[in-house]
Amino acid sequence: MFKNIQAFCLVFIISLHLAGPAFAQSNYPSKPIRLVVGYPPGGTADQLARVLAEGVGKSLGQNVIVENRPGANGNLAADLVAKSPADGYTLLMTAPGPVAVNVHVYPALTFDPKTAFSPIARVAVAPLVLVVNKQLPVQNLKELLAYAKANPSKASYASQGNASSGHLAMELFKTRAGLQAEHVPYKGSTPALNDLLAGHVLMMFDNTTSSLPQVRAGNLKAIAVAEDKRIAVAPDIPTVAESGYEGFSATPWFGLVTTAGTPAFVIQKWVAGIHDVLKSPAIKERFAQSGVELVIDTPELFSTYIESESRKWKEVVRISGARAD
Repeated sequence: MFKNIQAFCLVFIISLHLAGPAFAQSNYPSKPIRLVVGYPPGGTADQLARVLAEGVGKSLGQNVIVENRPGANGNLAADLVAKSPADGYTLLMTAPGPVAVNVHVYPALTFDPKTAFSPIARVAVAPLVLVVNKQLPVQNLKELLAYAKANPSKASYASQGNASSGHLAMELFKTRAGLQAEHVPYKGSTPALNDLLAGHVLMMFDNTTSSLPQVRAGNLKAIAVAEDKRIAVAPDIPTVAESGYEGFSATPWFGLVTTAGTPAFVIQKWVAGIHDVLKSPAIKERFAQSGVELVIDTPELFSTYIESESRKWKEVVRISGARAD
């Protein structure tokens, strides 16, 4: 009798163990999910996060709450996600900084980007456009450079933060053009654009998502795009390359990662949800109007891409001498 009870308990325990993963898969998500953005509301990363939070949240049957935690070019948000439980309930919308750039610029990070995250998918690439205040008496890149050199006390540029795409693009351009300009970092595109609109800084490389509406409204002048070809939504804006700096290109991207060790089935649920959202013609058109191209990488492709980006920007940092202020 006792042996029969023991045998039954053993079988029961084994069955629970075997059923555990299946139960966990069917049970996710059982509570709201946090999607952390390391930049203020209004920028490209924030807009993408909110579109995905709404769409993927519906497919998962659970609320996905966007939480903005700006600071240190995304490092504050990345640190939060890196140190969260690996259960799929805390994700990060990232630009290149936290996962591929900051490690080369900041003297010490509180997380190791190579081991802290599980990539989910790269979701978009967004061109940078060089913009200036509408009152500035320049119409093209040559005139802007002449103005900056003639007015060194006014030669400053805004960025979305230390080691941001805008920061590194400008540092690379300064090296190519022999330009001297003071870096003024902000916590994201929105506050940087506000000071550019107010005339407190001279220029800025910014994502088309946040800058083109200001250009179309007549509040900013677009001088050049940091691409190897003109962008379809603003074909009248020349490239930096065709303005005299052949080969110049700097294209930011955005993607989702989560805490390293998160179960594969959770990541696959997110990949499937992202696919469903980004294949929508309406969503594609919405972002295309701002020059943003939506992409859908697999976790494996995104991981390889992050590694290649890290190597690329490490070299840019070395050449430009860019450092966190």
